[in-house]
Amino acid sequence: LANLLKAVKIIYSDLGNLDEAISSSGGVSKKSFDNGLMLYKKPGVFVAGEMLDWEAPTGGYLINGCLATGLWAGLNANEWVKNNLISPPRHQR
Repeated sequence: LANLLKAVKIIYSDLGNLDEAISSSGGVSKKSFDNGLMLYKKPGVFVAGEMLDWEAPTGGYLINGCLATGLWAGLNANEWVKNNLISPPRHQR
């Protein structure tokens, strides 16, 4: 998967203006998800980064906050899948 993601070509025509680059407030409230960033009302669905209503308290390091919460959500999603996913059926040969 990592090699596929690294191979994705992103084409852009120009840089946007600063107003479009600044994150905005709003998003999924803290009371809607657990400490592993999983939504209470949708087990198995995790939120991270700018999905969160966190007012971006990052001091200019929004990408770090997004990557850190993404990693945390991913690790917790992995654990959730291991504990909740039913094993696939074995194929007969």
